[in-house]
Amino acid sequence: MELFYLAILAFSGLCAGSFFNVLIWRIPRSESIAWPPSHCTGCGGKIKGYDNIPVVSYLILGGKCRYCKVRISPIYPLVEVLTAAALVGFWILLDITIRQPWYMNIVPALQLASLVLLIPIAVIDIRHYIIPDRFTLVFLALSLGAAFIPGGLSPIQSLLGLLAGGGSLFLMGVIGTYLLKKGDAMGMGDVKLMAWFGALFGAQAALLGIAFGALLGSVAGGVMILLKKLGDEHRIPFGPFLGAGTAVALFFGDPLLQWYLGLF
Repeated sequence: MELFYLAILAFSGLCAGSFFNVLIWRIPRSESIAWPPSHCTGCGGKIKGYDNIPVVSYLILGGKCRYCKVRISPIYPLVEVLTAAALVGFWILLDITIRQPWYMNIVPALQLASLVLLIPIAVIDIRHYIIPDRFTLVFLALSLGAAFIPGGLSPIQSLLGLLAGGGSLFLMGVIGTYLLKKGDAMGMGDVKLMAWFGALFGAQAALLGIAFGALLGSVAGGVMILLKKLGDEHRIPFGPFLGAGTAVALFFGDPLLQWYLGLF
């Protein structure tokens, strides 16, 4: 029976991933996410329901539009599969169970949604170097509100988490800008992202997430330098690494920290 529920969860993740593809395309272009209906970005042809089945339609159509035959990016099915895997994985890692009374489910649901939303946030940041306020400000407000619901952080803990995540990253950006003398060293989207996750998961998770994110970003930057892929015209978006770092901090932070301290 548990496998049946996980299968339903995975299918829900595929559908959510399909919607994320809409967000990834439309939000950076300031387009409505509701209208017009799904259409080919090449010829504008309306995509029928049977051509909009996550992953399956992409495979049946051979990765091309039914009408103009323009190639559809493999990012679309990849986002759908990643979202399904993330939804199932985070559900298990968060150990989510349906609780009574109903309001006890709000905080776990918000945590799950926040982690899964890292997927469209990462893709948008990689493509456009922005993290839209539609994600960060809305979920920051929801996270602060969730602190008044039993089962999560207290309002004080949530506020401290906001200050630890957003405040520390903002301070790092100010110092970096002063030292580098070269524009903004830290995007405000990154600051708002960590303020959101700090308000939802707490100060420790936010600070560890920043530390792990900086480590992952440094490794990625080093690899790009070795491959000669990093120059003045190339930048590395920090958002995806902050998201990955926060996920690592939440689920593996304590054992990794204990292992590191044990080295001394």
